[in-house]
Amino acid sequence: MSHDPSSALAADADRPALRRGLKDQVVEALGSDIVAGRLLPGALLPLEAQLLSRFHVSRTVLREALMVLADKGLIETRQKRGTMVRPRLEWNQLDPSVIGWSGAPDDHGLPVDVGRRLDQLIEVRHIIEPAAVALAARRGTAQDLARIGEAYAAMEAAGADLQAFRQADLAFHVACLRASGNEFLQPIAHAIRTAMNTSLRITNTDARANVAVSLPLHKAILDAVLARDPDAASAAMTRHLVDTQRRSDLRGRRPAPAPQRNRARPGLARP
Repeated sequence: MSHDPSSALAADADRPALRRGLKDQVVEALGSDIVAGRLLPGALLPLEAQLLSRFHVSRTVLREALMVLADKGLIETRQKRGTMVRPRLEWNQLDPSVIGWSGAPDDHGLPVDVGRRLDQLIEVRHIIEPAAVALAARRGTAQDLARIGEAYAAMEAAGADLQAFRQADLAFHVACLRASGNEFLQPIAHAIRTAMNTSLRITNTDARANVAVSLPLHKAILDAVLARDPDAASAAMTRHLVDTQRRSDLRGRRPAPAPQRNRARPGLARP
């Protein structure tokens, strides 16, 4: 009796755990295609049959993946026209996946529109973080302030370990946002954390500068928060963000090389 691999795969795709994994891979591939400009706003996605052939998944998996992309604001389905890419301004720009795809390499190995988006990220941080850290100084709990202090201590201990420094830097800023006590800032904190992964690969490439410049700027923020001085905390955060913009401009917005990973580009590996 002959065995039909495609039928077996379709049957496997009905298993919830496997279906979720395949769906996520389709979302990743199509989402990065859209954000990288391989599928432009207004363009129609390939027909269902073509997508099924490309990804080797069931219709159920494909349709679930398209629903995820629609929820992120990247695509919409119109009667008699098909599924098309929505205008960029309609995308959910704070969605962590959309932010992550913006920092992923395009077909030429360069980050997608990284300069413009990094400028916009720093603008958003200027709007949010000085006010948030002022709130943290005013009403952060002892536990909140301890988290900020622990993150700073981890930055200090990282020394020349750039990866450890970046992770501690991320933790510091997320702790400041959480210490604000404003629940609406928490999704923004998550989005900023994702975007800063790209930002820090550009601005934090020199261990000596981290120790000489970045650490004192963060120490000033910490000291102001611990002193319960909202104005000083806000001013210290602003000085830090000005330095972040300066370092971004000096680096020409070219991130340090990311670790190489095996990426399945045109299709997905069969399980």
